[in-house]
Amino acid sequence: MKRPLLHGTDGIRGKVSASPNTDLEALEAIVHRREVNGRAFMVIGEAIGQILAEELDEHPKVVIGWDRRPGNAMLVSGLTDGLHSSSVRVIHAGIVATPGLHDAVLGTKSDAGLMVTASHNPHTDSGVKFFDANGRKSMPSLERRIANLAWEIAERGEDPEPDPESCLPDRMIHAERGHRSTLAKRLDNMAEFLRINVSDCNWQDIFGIDSLLLDSSGGAATTWLAAGLERRGIPVKEISSLEKELNEQCGAGELSPTDSWTWAEMRDSEHLLLRSLAENHSQNIPNGSLIGAALDGDGDRCLLIETTVDGARVIDGDEMADNIARAWDSIGVTNATMAFSIETDLSLTSSDDRFRMQVNFLECAVGDRWLSNQLSNNWIDSKNWPTIIGAEDSGHLVMASPHPEIENKWSLVGDGAATLISQLLVRALQYNNENMSPTFKSGWKKRISISDSDRTKWTGDGKLADSVESMIIEYFGQESCFLSRKSIEGETSLLLLSGDVNSIPISVGIRNSGTQEKTSITLRSMEEFEGLSELLKLIIEFLTKELVYSSSSD
Repeated sequence: MKRPLLHGTDGIRGKVSASPNTDLEALEAIVHRREVNGRAFMVIGEAIGQILAEELDEHPKVVIGWDRRPGNAMLVSGLTDGLHSSSVRVIHAGIVATPGLHDAVLGTKSDAGLMVTASHNPHTDSGVKFFDANGRKSMPSLERRIANLAWEIAERGEDPEPDPESCLPDRMIHAERGHRSTLAKRLDNMAEFLRINVSDCNWQDIFGIDSLLLDSSGGAATTWLAAGLERRGIPVKEISSLEKELNEQCGAGELSPTDSWTWAEMRDSEHLLLRSLAENHSQNIPNGSLIGAALDGDGDRCLLIETTVDGARVIDGDEMADNIARAWDSIGVTNATMAFSIETDLSLTSSDDRFRMQVNFLECAVGDRWLSNQLSNNWIDSKNWPTIIGAEDSGHLVMASPHPEIENKWSLVGDGAATLISQLLVRALQYNNENMSPTFKSGWKKRISISDSDRTKWTGDGKLADSVESMIIEYFGQESCFLSRKSIEGETSLLLLSGDVNSIPISVGIRNSGTQEKTSITLRSMEEFEGLSELLKLIIEFLTKELVYSSSSD
């Protein structure tokens, strides 16, 4: 019997709630109400422990890290208890960013790592992300095994109560220190590779302002990232605070890749970074100045803010990846590999003629684990910063990171702090650099999510998907619209229509969120033309009726 999956796109997530009386009810709360609890995490921990023990035939070792969400203590205790019941040795890493947990897995030579977080979700949510011994996020095959075994454990009906002694770790480490050490090493690697002397740079001229404002969303980096950059002579000021709840009206999770604002809109905004930028800067800042950066709560994403003629805009993951590629190209790199998700700007991947170097473009499902999977399945051997990168427009950039224990070995990880560092260095390289290839000319792209959707009704195929496809073809006219369905590994609910309209390449993607009760519609085109916004509106109206208000199912 195939049991329901517990994982979404990036781990298990839900609102933290009190534990039910039985293991079965605890798991059902995740599936049916999007709620996580300590009892469910005991079962999940036991399932993970049994799988590791079966594969390793010895006492495995697992390291657990977490962010500062108020419900995390219960979830960490549940995982620890469950792992101990399967004879797993447990290390507690403390409060740390998600990429810091990646480092902790490698540094402690653990067999797996568990990061207790819900990323950019509200602070009332939490969850868990699984990392293997190589610091890679879990893939669907493992998540299916975890779910099946967890349901088997729950169906036994034993329903044990937590043991206070079993909730304690066998060992504790300070993972944040290791993460900071790796970031310092990465800054030096990148600067050396790009031939930049950080201390000699005139950062005020490079930025266009006196100091960059950083919003770490109240996450682990809040207390040390800006201070560390300042010590290197890079003027950065942190504005988020540990006194506010994680992700509350701040950080990258509250920003969208296509956002832009006037100065007046920024002054009236409830978002901490936008309001702070308007309060700290006058409106005569030069166009194109880099004025702000935002991480998400668990520190694996970064978005930048740059001035426009009358306000500011987001520099998204697509543009940041392109900036790195242009920097590599300008210093004589001959080959690079770039992986992008199905939501990437169509103009980026079709404009490689801008580069002197050879660029290998790869496409993958949404989620940074798929970026890593496309780029490499093994350690990367290199004395220098490897020229591979994966990006999502949401600010996930997967880059090579030096192994904390093995010389000239590199792992792959998405790290918002490292992304910020890369962009600062690239910005310094671009300053008065006439050898830089032009940036890509952005195409047209809009993404809107339908909230509170019944995700069971959208499968990416069936009558509902057929209706959407017919609507699009009818809207443009059969003579001018040439679209075909395309499948992507890892996207189980995706309808992806790719082709052209009037010889202009377009793409329509509709998929369920794996982390929230949302269904996302992304419409992309190589260039803007009349009718795109109206089509998106029609699709949203139709699916909202079917997925939110309709009582019928596909």
